Amino acid sequence: MATNKSYYDILGVKRDASDDDIKKAFRKLAAKYHPDAGGDEQKFKEVSEAYTTLSDPKKRREYDQMLMFGGIPGADFGGSGGRGRYTYTTNVGGDWSDIFNSVRGGDGGFGGFDFSSIFGGAGGARAANRPTKGSDLTMSVDVSAEEAFRGATRKATYRVPSTGEEQTLTIKIPAGAVDGGKLRYRGRGEYGTNGGDRGDLVITTHVAEHPVFKRDGADVRMELPLSIFEATLGATVDVPTPDGTEVRLKVPAGTQDGKTFRFRDLGAPNVKRKGSRGALFVTVRVKVPTMLSKKERDALSALRDADTRDYREEVMRYATK
Repeated sequence: MATNKSYYDILGVKRDASDDDIKKAFRKLAAKYHPDAGGDEQKFKEVSEAYTTLSDPKKRREYDQMLMFGGIPGADFGGSGGRGRYTYTTNVGGDWSDIFNSVRGGDGGFGGFDFSSIFGGAGGARAANRPTKGSDLTMSVDVSAEEAFRGATRKATYRVPSTGEEQTLTIKIPAGAVDGGKLRYRGRGEYGTNGGDRGDLVITTHVAEHPVFKRDGADVRMELPLSIFEATLGATVDVPTPDGTEVRLKVPAGTQDGKTFRFRDLGAPNVKRKGSRGALFVTVRVKVPTMLSKKERDALSALRDADTRDYREEVMRYATK
């Protein structure tokens, strides 16, 4: 590489050239010297290194400061034997084969510069002919709460946009499917170009809410109504589970409203951990009767009058005396 020329000389621009002037000069010289266009690879290296420095405001400022001392950094700007003894590293000081590969692919190896805009019949054509994977296609499927618990299958038909053809597949909804979950079918999306692979088909599951069971991932929550008598005296209650069976819950005497009981492995299947299940959480809701017979009212009134407990002791201690 010549050592008696500055980067400005190499690009053929003045010292006060604008960024636009530098870019235009580079485009013209790069098109002329690019190896893919039959140009001089050595000159292309000089042009590329000059552009890399002068197109970066910070690097250009440092380079201009070197020129002010009377030296011409040029090729020595990044070396160890330069007149200014100034160590400087550019992004083109490494393996040129990697950079040329990037350029030939239209990736713009220098500061984001897109060489495909220069070489319409060389690098640009090669980039255009590169195999490209097709895009993913998306669709959704509605699933009942029961199907999400136990799993299900669906026949689905969809259309490939590029060809208009209809394709059909069987969707396997896994046991434990969640609302908003994604099912990916590889190679069932849009067709690739130039021999590229097909994209994927991504299916989103929309799971309907269950009137009793509420999902929290693999865990399932439900509320269990109890009478004031069951909560007060205790009871044994059969509780339904998501898989359609029942579990027996022993309610201790004096159980309060909002008390939650946990049953391990009685929730939904865990789609992230095959073979495992979440828990079933049962929250007690004590129901107060709204209508009483005269006999019930008299009995409850007698119990109330005989009750000497102070249920509001903790609250009333904050009352104003």
